[in-house]
Amino acid sequence: MLDADGRVHHVARAIGPDTPAARIAAHRLADTVRALLRAGRTLAEIDEILAMLTAPPPLAAGGEHDGVEASPLPAIVTVRAYYKHWLATRTNLRPALLRDYRRHGDPILETNVGEGESPSVFGDLPLAALRPKDIHQLVRNLLARPRAKQKGRPEVAGPISVKYVRNIVNGTLRAMIRGAMIDDLVTRNLFVGLTWPTWHQPEADPFTVDEVRRVLDYLRTKRYGFAPLPGSRGIRRLPHPAFHAYAHTLFWTGLRPSEASGLQWQDVDLARGVLHVRRSYHSRAYGEPKTKSARRTVELLPETVRVLRALQPLHVAPETPVFTSTTGALIEPKAFSEHWYKVLRALGLRMRGLYCTKDTYVSLALQTVRDPWWVEKQTGVALATLKAHYAKWMPKDERSELRRLASLDPSLLGDDSEMCPRLSVPGAKGGRAKLRENPMRGGGLEPPRVLPH
Repeated sequence: MLDADGRVHHVARAIGPDTPAARIAAHRLADTVRALLRAGRTLAEIDEILAMLTAPPPLAAGGEHDGVEASPLPAIVTVRAYYKHWLATRTNLRPALLRDYRRHGDPILETNVGEGESPSVFGDLPLAALRPKDIHQLVRNLLARPRAKQKGRPEVAGPISVKYVRNIVNGTLRAMIRGAMIDDLVTRNLFVGLTWPTWHQPEADPFTVDEVRRVLDYLRTKRYGFAPLPGSRGIRRLPHPAFHAYAHTLFWTGLRPSEASGLQWQDVDLARGVLHVRRSYHSRAYGEPKTKSARRTVELLPETVRVLRALQPLHVAPETPVFTSTTGALIEPKAFSEHWYKVLRALGLRMRGLYCTKDTYVSLALQTVRDPWWVEKQTGVALATLKAHYAKWMPKDERSELRRLASLDPSLLGDDSEMCPRLSVPGAKGGRAKLRENPMRGGGLEPPRVLPH
């Protein structure tokens, strides 16, 4: 190997008798040295790493290796080998999370992190030899990686987004490294000093009430193709109420698409006007709700109760899904998105994802209910997240704290028309209207009565 001054050095390690096992160990050692060289390790760093990897196991209390002969060169675990092992042991995960772990494998394992004409890829590095600078180099190279063409979507030029790289590194890679630390294969903090470029969260993009009405009217009357009845020819064209009810529930409950797809009739209590979020359905499999707070009870508007009651079959089992496709299968959110985009195009509406139905509910609720805690309970979105993503729709009670202080003695206000012209103090003089209380459940958040559905 060459050192920093260009001098040639030979790295040698004793492997014991010439046996098949020793030859395999020698090949592993050579591959390790090659990967370390390509990663830009110095001679001193390689000596340190090899000494760590080839060290015999610690002695027992009696001074012997528990009667087991120690191998002079244990198997060297690469990032690639451990990633495959770690992924195979991930069980009981949400399908969407497991899909992300699998999808992030290629960016993690195949990204170059070395130097020179033949750089090493991250997956070939020995797991125990990883250093924080390897993670930093991986992040820099990922941020420069061009976007991949996605099936069914227009090609977008430029590098992949900062958010996607953060999902790869802070999500999948950190989870894998935590597993390696539990297995005593990593003993240091590899993410120390890691910083990220500025990234702005995309703003919420809700629909207007008029747009909601148009979408639901279209889905209520839209006809879909069904298989012909026995003995008949041709495809039947019929409305499919489940699609209308699915979109109505998304717009007027704040459920995530995966939560609505996972609803079963045992979760819906039409007599009480509530439903319970107990599971999600994504990637054609049931899973747990996205977060702990997502497991919740949601109050239903009277119109939503009516729509669901009209959809409910006469004979159902507790596990019968609420929303099904034209084939009788559960509605898969990603597959329904294709129908969703067709509806928006037919109505001439701006393209927005299915998740914007939740943006619609949250923004309308924050403007009308004026109780963020109730919105948090309904949607399963933490109050801090509501403030971060829906700040422009948060209730604005200007100088409300000062109003409460002045309510102790109305004379403290004096002539306050300039100080707080839009606020009033209960019981204060001056002809100001007393704040009205809304006794209706949910603060009166109801769809317009003119809705024909």
